[in-house]
Amino acid sequence: CDWSSDVCSSDLSQSSSRQAPAHIPKLDQLDKQLDRAGKQKRPLVLLVTMPGCGWCDLVKQDYLQHLARDQDKEGVLVFETIQGGPELQRYRITMVPTVLFLGPQGEIAERLIGYGSRDFYGAYLNERIASARKKLV
Repeated sequence: CDWSSDVCSSDLSQSSSRQAPAHIPKLDQLDKQLDRAGKQKRPLVLLVTMPGCGWCDLVKQDYLQHLARDQDKEGVLVFETIQGGPELQRYRITMVPTVLFLGPQGEIAERLIGYGSRDFYGAYLNERIASARKKLV
């Protein structure tokens, strides 16, 4: 959804019956976390969101909460941040939700923008994580 439109803040009938999103750690000091990702050879999976974005909540609930919970087993670092922060200016985020796959050298896999299909999103996410891992070996 476009962060400047009301699509993100619209009430999604499907999300009203869901649980509140699970905790995903908030990003603190991007460069420090990118160094950590490089040393541990783990891609940093970063969800860029906005308050009131129903699509963002669905991405969190359907996929990223599980990934965050199992990040050691899955070999990733998972964080969430709000669109518009100064650390993110270099990535030119224009829509949320956006999931970035980062390493010390920057973006290491194609970003996921929006939440187009619940049926395929998990496959796209797994594909991007696998691609990012290969670049950190």
